[in-house]
Amino acid sequence: MHRRFCKGLGQAFMILAFLTAPVSGASAPPGYDTLVTLFKDFRAFAPPTVKDGVPDYSADAMAKQHAALGGFMDRLQAIDDSRWPIPRRVDYMLVLAEMRGLDFQHRVIRPWARDPAFYSTTNLGFGPKMHGAMAIPSLPLAPEDLPAFAAKLRAVPAILVHARENLTDPRGDLARLAIEQKRIERNVYDRLAGALAAHHPALVPAAEAARDAAAAFMDWLTGIESELPAHGGIGREQYDWYLKHVLLFPYSWEDMRIIGQREYERAMVFLKLEEHRHRDIPMTAPADSLAEFERRREEADADLLRFLAEDGIMTVPDYLVPVKNEGPYILPADRDPAKPGPFEAPIRRHFFREAEDRDPRPLRAHNVPGHLYDALFIQRDDRPIRGTPLLFFISGTRAEGWAYYLEEMIQQLGFLDDRPKTREINYILQAKRAARVLPELMLHANGWTYAEALHSLTSRTPYWMGPDDAIARFDLELYLRQPGYGIGYYMGKVQLEALMAEVAAAEGRAFELKTFHDRFIGAGVIPISLIRWEMTGKDDQIAAMR
Repeated sequence: MHRRFCKGLGQAFMILAFLTAPVSGASAPPGYDTLVTLFKDFRAFAPPTVKDGVPDYSADAMAKQHAALGGFMDRLQAIDDSRWPIPRRVDYMLVLAEMRGLDFQHRVIRPWARDPAFYSTTNLGFGPKMHGAMAIPSLPLAPEDLPAFAAKLRAVPAILVHARENLTDPRGDLARLAIEQKRIERNVYDRLAGALAAHHPALVPAAEAARDAAAAFMDWLTGIESELPAHGGIGREQYDWYLKHVLLFPYSWEDMRIIGQREYERAMVFLKLEEHRHRDIPMTAPADSLAEFERRREEADADLLRFLAEDGIMTVPDYLVPVKNEGPYILPADRDPAKPGPFEAPIRRHFFREAEDRDPRPLRAHNVPGHLYDALFIQRDDRPIRGTPLLFFISGTRAEGWAYYLEEMIQQLGFLDDRPKTREINYILQAKRAARVLPELMLHANGWTYAEALHSLTSRTPYWMGPDDAIARFDLELYLRQPGYGIGYYMGKVQLEALMAEVAAAEGRAFELKTFHDRFIGAGVIPISLIRWEMTGKDDQIAAMR
């Protein structure tokens, strides 16, 4: 067994070394360097032009950018990748998907014209936003950082004036989300003005002007939102096109409606079986202090990484080190100065905190070997195309599908065997993930309003989610404003499981879980359909997306 484990470890490292090797001119096939140059040119072209800190999303500027995109598509089509090795052809598909993504922004999503929340001037985590949104810094600022921050702050009023001009087709649901966003930004700028008075008083007028501009924009939206078209979705046909041709995702709206309902039923049944099995054991009490929260999380992280390494489940690199004292999951609304801190009485827990404050293990599986590993891997991936974070949510179903898969994986492999109530928590999480598939589908089919989708999600999630739950509201905002986000967790996991089943059937008893995981990770944070092409050599899914 020791020899077999070492052999598998060696194979995994060889696979990772091959997949993450930098592309050199000598090893690249003819034409690949042209693709890399085109990719860099496109990335420089994709952002809007910026003048005096104001990104230009005017109708004229957007029409010119859309027209110029055709030249990039022509350059891509002139490249013949048919004789390239599969990994290089995968890179070609990534460039194609990004160009289609920009085209889709112009043809369908048009956030600069439809979505008032797009004009988030702060980078507080509100999902898709305009180019150049600023982070609110800690004060005092270093002298070298002051000019750039001051320029961004002073540009806020002009940005929001232009936003009113650009929003020629705003939608009611999107406007209502933007009203809440601007209320928070108004409060953030007000707090910033007070803090600047002590450190950089010359910037106080700029912060106050930004605050007043956010308030005026909020008031403008409040005055028009009742007259706007209610629905903010993109339509079922366009939704299917985006998933197939931009996200390179193999399932349709109808496929996911059926799969999502079945997965919801499965999660609910397994939850009830676990509850019956452990009916005499009380549910774990949540941590009631930040210190206890951090202690539980640190213990969970150490247990989890040790389990993954010692059980030969996946390679755990030395650089996969959890962030200490990270604190609870902070939503954009939690950054509102008017709200109390996460452990200030009375403690108000959103859904994910109800789960994590009791036992962090399921969500730490999602976030440590899931999102944190992905982020650290990308930092070290020097492949010129797939090593760059992808635009237009192209990597989203891979990232969320992998992270969510890890939650169930640790349960099936026995990590939670001695924690019966944590097993129940895990199934509560699963039911919630499944319950949000239909709301996204119905939002984008314009069959439900945001309020109707919210009722579906909160009523079908078994526990810890009332109608005003902050996670429910934030989730549905993301899913309405970014197609593919909500379905990505469960459907990405389903897609990953389908790939594992396919590889396992081909390899039989030679299949090794660790090797599979390491190959999957080593392919990069790219659509699973492309990972499947690399791992199996089968291009049937991609051929339909080309």
